[in-house]
Amino acid sequence: MSAIEISAPRSRFLDGLCKTQGYNVVTNGERVTVAFEPWALEQVDAFEMPCLRLDFRQVDGRIVLERFTVENAGEEQVVNLEAARDALQAWMDSMAD
Repeated sequence: MSAIEISAPRSRFLDGLCKTQGYNVVTNGERVTVAFEPWALEQVDAFEMPCLRLDFRQVDGRIVLERFTVENAGEEQVVNLEAARDALQAWMDSMAD
């Protein structure tokens, strides 16, 4: 695992997501996809909010972020992981606490 990877302990991170509304977690072998779908929350006009999708791989008891996209109005935008590294790592750390 590289020092620049954005990661967290797998079980603690997934447990943290399960305690938070709005996250849809799909596990397929070593791959995990997490989507924050605002229409799962009780909000006005939630369908007009973007959907955040994060793709992970599982490595030695850790979950490593590989891709982050924002889907809005049918368009997908890829987030530069290096540009958002500190914020994404802080989010993963908070989910794992």
